[in-house]
Amino acid sequence: MASQAGCDDSRLAPVTVHDLTQRADEQSKALSRLLLSNHVNFAVLREPRLLFHNHLPHALGSLYLLGASPQKLEQVYAAEAAELRATNDGLIRDGITESNWRDFLGRKDYTVAFTGFFDNVVENNHGDWKSVVESYLFSGSQPLINGFSGGLAHPFIHLAYAYEFNSKEVATEALSMACTEYDSTHRYIDCYPTDNSTYKTTNIGDVLLRIRQDFRFDNLLCEPGFANLAVIVEKRELEMLEHWNAWEVNDPLRQLYDCMFTASLLSVGAGLPLGEFDFYLAHVLTVGHSLRVLFPVFPRNWHVPIMRQYGLFTILVYIAQLRPAFKEQDIASWDLQSSSWENVAQKSQENELSIDVHFPKVVRALKVAEETCGSRDKHFMKASEKFISEFRGWTGFGLGVDAIP
Repeated sequence: MASQAGCDDSRLAPVTVHDLTQRADEQSKALSRLLLSNHVNFAVLREPRLLFHNHLPHALGSLYLLGASPQKLEQVYAAEAAELRATNDGLIRDGITESNWRDFLGRKDYTVAFTGFFDNVVENNHGDWKSVVESYLFSGSQPLINGFSGGLAHPFIHLAYAYEFNSKEVATEALSMACTEYDSTHRYIDCYPTDNSTYKTTNIGDVLLRIRQDFRFDNLLCEPGFANLAVIVEKRELEMLEHWNAWEVNDPLRQLYDCMFTASLLSVGAGLPLGEFDFYLAHVLTVGHSLRVLFPVFPRNWHVPIMRQYGLFTILVYIAQLRPAFKEQDIASWDLQSSSWENVAQKSQENELSIDVHFPKVVRALKVAEETCGSRDKHFMKASEKFISEFRGWTGFGLGVDAIP
C-alpha cells in the first residue's frame, strides 16, 4: 500500500495553541468554563465499572475548532455530563503520593485521586504543567509513556488536547488517565522482544493486509470488541509480534502519515453496512491525530518508540475487530460536494448526530491529516464528507463490557 504524500518529521511544525485565557469571544469563554467545570465536577473515568472515559475535552475542543457555537458546546456538555461519574460520588479522593504513585498504576478506582495528585504537583511547580508531563512520562526504566495505549490509547488523545488548549486541567486529567489505564503491553516497549519477523516493511497498511491473509488468526475470535485484545495476547502473542516486528520505523512522521491514511480506510472505508462505523477502528485514526499534535513537543528520541507503540495498538485493534477488508476505492469513489474544509465543518455541525462525542473527533482528525501533509485527490476531505453524510451510529462492540474481565 503506497503512501499518498511525503513529510519530513524534522520540519513538523507545532500546531496552533488556542490559549483560552487570552481570548474574550463568547465561544472561547464558553469552552474555558466548560473544561473547568468538567475538571472540577466529573471523574476522568466513567461507568460501567470505570471502563469508559470522559471525552468532554476531546469533543468540546474538536467542536470549538470546527466552528461550533457556544450553544452547541453547552448542548454537548449537558448530554455527556449526564453519563459521567461525579468526583464526589464515592470515589477515592486521596492516597497518592510522590513516593507511591507507581504502586497504584492500573487502579481505576483511584481516578479522582490521581487527578488530584497531579493537580497538586502542577501547583507546586508554579503551574508549569509541561515540565510535570515531561518528568512523569519519560523517566525511569518503565516510563509511563510506554503504557499510553491502555484504555484505547485515550491518554494520548487527552494529552494532545491539553497541548492544543494550553490547559493544565486537561493535562492532569491525561496523566491520571495514563496511570489508571497503564497497559500491560508496555513490556513490549520497555524492552523490545526478540525479532521473530519473517518479512520487513515500513508501511503499516502492508502489515495489516498480511495479517488479514494470515490463516493463523482464523477462528480465533467470534465477535469483535475490546475484550479480544487480551485474547490475542494470550493465544496469538508470537504471531502478533511477528507482524509487529516486521514493521520498521525509520521515518516517524512519514510513517505517521501512512498510518493515518490507513486509519482513514479502516474507519471510513471498511465496507460496513451503510451508516455504521467501527467504534474501535475510529480510535486508530484519532490516536494518530493526537500524535501529530504531540510529536513537535515531545523529545525526538521518543518518536520511534511511540510510533512502535502506535503500530502495536493498530495491529491489536485490527485483529480484535476481525481483520476487516479496507479499500482506498471506497473513499476515492465518493462524489465530493464540498469545495473547502469550511464547507465540511459546516456540514458536520448540521448533522443531527454531531452531539456524539466521537463524531467531531473523526472529522477533525481527517482535516488535520490533510492540513499536515496534503493528500492526493482530496482523499481526507472525501473521507470526512462520506463519514458526515453516512454516519448513523457506531458498531463493533461485540459482546460489550460484559465480556471484559
